[in-house]
Amino acid sequence: MKSISLTLVAVAIGMSGCASIQQSTGMDTKTASAIGGGLMGCVGGALLAKLGGGNAAVGCAVGAAVGGFVGFEKARQEEIAAAEQARNEAVAAFAASPAGQRVRASDVKTKEVVVTDKNTRETKKYQAFESVSLDIPLSAKGTPEHDAAMDKLKTLAQRVADERGSSEIVVALTPVDARARKVASTSGTVQTSKGNTITVSKVADDSVPKGVERITVKAGRLQTEV
Repeated sequence: MKSISLTLVAVAIGMSGCASIQQSTGMDTKTASAIGGGLMGCVGGALLAKLGGGNAAVGCAVGAAVGGFVGFEKARQEEIAAAEQARNEAVAAFAASPAGQRVRASDVKTKEVVVTDKNTRETKKYQAFESVSLDIPLSAKGTPEHDAAMDKLKTLAQRVADERGSSEIVVALTPVDARARKVASTSGTVQTSKGNTITVSKVADDSVPKGVERITVKAGRLQTEV
């Protein structure tokens, strides 16, 4: 009877999925993925242990650890995919613009993170989103294309902030352009609808080409315990 009950729970969780958990609770993708993965891992591990004559509690713990890692990896993959989509859509917004007003986008940068299971202290390594940049000609400011591209980057920054608790948008000009446009190096914060923080910084940067505004979306600190 217990085996049947565990099977039914596993099926129910599998059918609901992380999306349903997120929708029902309002939690972020990372948390929903980790919880969903952990629950499925726990149930699966307990079921296998029970069927094999082992300890269901131990099986649950082992399965939950595996499931938590799976959920974390899924959230990271979705975050990287969202960054690539935002970059591509921002570039596409300028597709019909004159050659002098086209944008240049960087590759989506990732970094390796070490994730630790808080119960077993087991660790695994994954690639996580770090940043993406777009070089937009200053001559394009105020155009519908510029506004559309910025909307894509702002949406990405909001998503990352709600995923991690914070993100950053850095607006960089070459020092010559910053002086000419009387843009001072400043920073401030705005809140997403979920109350998470986006830091907006304006900086002078010698690496930025003249006549270009470089917009960079940076990911906030990532919780690396599951």
